[in-house]
Amino acid sequence: MARSRCFKCGNHEFEMKEVEPRGSSYKFLFIQCTRCGGVVGVVNNSHLPSMLRKIGEKLGVKMDF
Repeated sequence: MARSRCFKCGNHEFEMKEVEPRGSSYKFLFIQCTRCGGVVGVVNNSHLPSMLRKIGEKLGVKMDF
């Protein structure tokens, strides 16, 4: 199986960094190289199933997912 690597420096280790881009009202998680900081992906900062489960608990509704 191929091993993921940074497109800039070839490093094989990555980290998640929370960032609020300029002009945005929301934070995102950047997946970036631990060596050079090159961004290889971006995901939402919030985990929707966890948020829905918390809302369900407050409303007394059990969520099965």
